[in-house]
Amino acid sequence: MLISCRDRKLDFTIEAPPSKSIFHRELIVRFLLGAKDGLADDEEDNDDIRATKACLRALSEGGSEVVLPCNESGSTLRFMIPIASAYLLNEKDVKAGKLIFETKGRLFDRPLKELKDALSPHGITISRDDENRRIIVTGAMTGGEFVIDGSVSSQYISGLLMALPLFDVDCSVKVTGGIRSRRYIDLTLDVLDKYGLNTGCEENVFTTHPAAGIRAPEGGFKVEGDWSNGAFLLCLAKFSDIKVTGLDPDSHQGDREILDFLAAESENVEWDCSDIPDITPYMAVVAAFVFDSALFTGISRLRIKESDRVKAVREQLGAIGVVTEETEDSLVVYKISGEAKKKLPDVIRLSSYHDHRMAMTAVLIAVILKTMVEIDDIECMNKSFPEFPEIVRREMMP
Repeated sequence: MLISCRDRKLDFTIEAPPSKSIFHRELIVRFLLGAKDGLADDEEDNDDIRATKACLRALSEGGSEVVLPCNESGSTLRFMIPIASAYLLNEKDVKAGKLIFETKGRLFDRPLKELKDALSPHGITISRDDENRRIIVTGAMTGGEFVIDGSVSSQYISGLLMALPLFDVDCSVKVTGGIRSRRYIDLTLDVLDKYGLNTGCEENVFTTHPAAGIRAPEGGFKVEGDWSNGAFLLCLAKFSDIKVTGLDPDSHQGDREILDFLAAESENVEWDCSDIPDITPYMAVVAAFVFDSALFTGISRLRIKESDRVKAVREQLGAIGVVTEETEDSLVVYKISGEAKKKLPDVIRLSSYHDHRMAMTAVLIAVILKTMVEIDDIECMNKSFPEFPEIVRREMMP
C-alpha cells in the first residue's frame, strides 16, 4: 500500500484502543470464575483478543480432544497452556485427553521450554507437532509449588497465577533467574485482586489461594486505554498535530514509560528496554530524529516476536540512511544526517515483515519525514489495532 504524508497536515483526535494486556486477563479471570459473558467476537476486537475468546469458548465446550486456536498470539498461547491444563486436565477432574494448540506465523517457533520445565513435575507434558505446527498438551495436572525461570517471559508466570486458583489447595510460583517485564505480572495481580483472588508475594515467590466460592459478576467490564498502541500514537503526535485521548497517566502498564522517553532532553540517551519490548521499535525510530545517539539495552527479546524486530527496525532505518549498530542485547541508533535526507528517494519502500509493530514504525517514518512510503502490508495491524488501517486509508492515502 502506498501512503503519503507529503504536504499533509495530520490534525485529528484519536482514542487509544483498549489495553490488550488487561483485556486478555479480564476475559480469562472472569471465565474461570464462572462468567461466560463477553466471549462472542466483537467487530472492534483485535486478532489477539479474538484468539483468547476462541480458546475460552473451546474450554467451555470441552471434549476428548480440545482444539485451541491461538492464531499468532503469544499471550494467548502462554496463558492458555497452564490455564487449559488446570481447567480440563486437573487431576481432580480430568475432562479431556489432549489439548491441541493451533498456531500461525512465527508463534510455533517461539520458546516454551521454561513453561514445559515448570509443568512437567506437575504431570503435564508439552510436545510439538512439527508437521502441523501445533503444540500438544497431555497429562493430569497437580497443584503445589511451581518453579519457573522468569528470565524469558513474564507471560508464563501470569498464566500460572491465573490458573492455580483452580486447585483446591494453596499453590505457589517460585521464580528463578530474574523476572522479565515485571510490570505485566503486576497487571495480572491487579486483575486477580479486582475479583477477590488475593495473591501474596515475597522474594519472587507468589502464593495463590483456591477460588472456590468466588464468582465474577455478570454484566461486562471496561478496559483502560492501551499504552502499547498509545505509545505509537504519542510518537505520531510528537511530529504532527494528532491528539491522543483515552490513556491513564497513572496506569500500571509499563509502556507508559514512553512519556519519559519523549520528554528526554539529553543529546545522547541510554534506555533499558527489558520491560518495554513492544514499544522499543517506535523509540528507535523517534531516536533517529531527536537524539544524536540512543543506546537501547535489554533488547534480546525483540528477536523472538512476530518478526526479528532488531533486524527489522535496522532494515527500516537503513532504508532511510540511518546508521545503527547492534550486539546481542543492545541497539545503537544515530541521528539521521542531512546528507542522508538529501538522498531519500521519492518513494521509500519498507516491509512490515507481517508484524503489526513494524507496520506501525513504517507509518511513523512516513509521518516524520512527511514523505511517501510504500508498505507491503498494513492489515497486520489488526493483530492489536484494527481501527488504524482505516485511519491510514482515510488520512494518508495519496
